Amino acid sequence: MSADMTKPRKHRHRRNYTFMVISGDSDGTTKRLHLDHFKTQVLAYSTFAIGLILICYIIFSAMTISNLRSIQVDQKSQIQTLTTENERLTTTNDTLSNEAEQLRAALNMRLENEQQSAEEAESNAIPSGFPLTGKANMDLAVDNVDSNNITKFEDRASNEEEGNPLVLFSAAEGNNIIAAGTGTVLSVTSDAKFGNYVSIDHGNGYISIYRNSGTPIVSEGDEVDRGDILFVIDGNNTKLGYQIQKDDNYINPEELIEING
Repeated sequence: MSADMTKPRKHRHRRNYTFMVISGDSDGTTKRLHLDHFKTQVLAYSTFAIGLILICYIIFSAMTISNLRSIQVDQKSQIQTLTTENERLTTTNDTLSNEAEQLRAALNMRLENEQQSAEEAESNAIPSGFPLTGKANMDLAVDNVDSNNITKFEDRASNEEEGNPLVLFSAAEGNNIIAAGTGTVLSVTSDAKFGNYVSIDHGNGYISIYRNSGTPIVSEGDEVDRGDILFVIDGNNTKLGYQIQKDDNYINPEELIEING
């Protein structure tokens, strides 16, 4: 016999694994599950893979939670910053609103003052003021350019006299002849019937005319305000012939003069 025949054969032993499940029933039965080597390896690898997946999932979940917490902290910080900025902007807006309201009030007041000043200036430019300081007697008369005299109206309702309407004032010594409204001195000339002639252009179609034998204290081109002195009355020039033109037509001064007292 050969040597190979005399050597004992080595047998490959199969590894089997037995899992026993002992029931807790009263009958005391025992259940066994037999797995061969291959199935055991499959079970082991599967268990390892599942465990590895669980560990990775846990790690990923922890990282995700950490990132979410970090994002939450950043968002809270941003919210706080935006809240603070919003409060600051709200305060600034309130301040600007108050300033704008104050500016509007100031502008409205300025516009009202300017309008009032314009209305006052317009009103002062109308020669409606009394042309004398103090009291004076007055008579309605006419000035006929073809006559050398001033004709008084004995009956003021009479329309028979021809000429330009004129109010004849008799004032006391020490009073002054004054501008009846603001304007520019248009002319300072001599007057055949009264001595001197001063006319003021009020810039609105009105021209007031002052005729007196005194010496004028204004010159052509002077700017005058209502109440500025044109003549000083002494014992020799107590008469004033006062006329008003509107758009180059003479009108009755009595219709415009404001008489107080």
